Amino acid sequence: MADAVPLIDLDASPRPEPGAAAPRPRLSAPRPVLILAVLVAALLTLAAATPPARTMEPILAAGGTAAAAFTLGPDALYTASFGANPNSESGIRRYALPGGEQLWATSLPQNVQNLTLDGSVLLARSGSAPRMSFLDATEGKVLWTLNEPNATVVTLSGGRALLRIDTDDGGTELRLAAARTGATIWSRLVAGVGEILNDDLFTDRPDRIVVLGVDGQVSTLQFADGSVLGQGELGVRLPAESDGTLPGDFVGVAVSGDQLYLSRRDRGRASLAAYRLPQLTRRWRTEGGPTGFVHDCGPVLCIADAGRVSGLDPSDGSVRWSSPAWRNAWRLGEGTLLAYDQQENPESAILDARTGAVRRELGRTLSVGGLELREDSKLAGRTWVAVADGGDGTVHTVGSMQTGAPYGCMVRRPYLACPTSAGPTTVWQIP
Repeated sequence: MADAVPLIDLDASPRPEPGAAAPRPRLSAPRPVLILAVLVAALLTLAAATPPARTMEPILAAGGTAAAAFTLGPDALYTASFGANPNSESGIRRYALPGGEQLWATSLPQNVQNLTLDGSVLLARSGSAPRMSFLDATEGKVLWTLNEPNATVVTLSGGRALLRIDTDDGGTELRLAAARTGATIWSRLVAGVGEILNDDLFTDRPDRIVVLGVDGQVSTLQFADGSVLGQGELGVRLPAESDGTLPGDFVGVAVSGDQLYLSRRDRGRASLAAYRLPQLTRRWRTEGGPTGFVHDCGPVLCIADAGRVSGLDPSDGSVRWSSPAWRNAWRLGEGTLLAYDQQENPESAILDARTGAVRRELGRTLSVGGLELREDSKLAGRTWVAVADGGDGTVHTVGSMQTGAPYGCMVRRPYLACPTSAGPTTVWQIP
């Protein structure tokens, strides 16, 4: 580099003697011009050494139309195409990340509406029929299929599939099967199952299954072998159907960790009780407070009643704070919550979990996998993407994408996959 730069003599040229021949022109430059050139070269060198800006980069637009379903793996995107009708076949494809090349394509005789990935097994489920197909995620071949009426996959985790099969006599079979072969690991018949409650079923290593019967009986089973760890009676009967609203008489049962919470409103009287699993030992009970479904929010328990959200003391159920501004709130970081307000198209905010105070208003923003997806308030169809630096709510914007509403996006760092306004499912690499 140095050899390509000419040497410049900075000495002033001597004044010629009278009558002497004019000297040959020399490579000289006025001092201000020389200084400017040196500064420009230095700035160019610094610019070359400065790392690129932290921005998101599109690396794949999969297919020419919208996908019926998609999911992200650590190094691949999987998509399912729409069939011509609810019973027509679907195409399943795998694309490499970050390269974007299509690795395989498989046709299935079902209209796939959901894809779930667990290690080397990809589960494809229909939207209207009970048929389910388990595929080798690496090669795309079908490993086995399940086509039993009233059968659902509760969870696919750790190379195992937990199946729920409701029988005609009102009973329920719980069956744990090997994800690659379908071979039964264990099976147990349970009478009158209303719900399966525990919140760790969708983790990498589920430990227990908490089964709630329609008659209020709670059974806790070992996930690995189906053995009964404990049983108890709540003394309530579940409603035949629930549409998610809070009627005048209400029963809401939720599990968080090793705690079960029973919220009731009976002829206008509200109560909330906490039980320890698996023996269903009561820890505390309160009366007159909010009703709803309880979930863990770090320093508090969150409960959403009709028209407000409250933070409860986990040790005794007392109300620490309550706010009519929010429809619901969920744990975001250490000591923070993400809350959505009462609007039909809700806005969100970050709250202090201990006090309910607003730390930062987010507007129409979704929080997905540590990213904030915010609709542009002026330009329709554009969504801004910001990376959350921590639970305190600090973020930095890394780019934008063309999508009207950022629903249905999936994050598996360093990748973000979203439906787009143009149709194709697009994947970005996030810094």
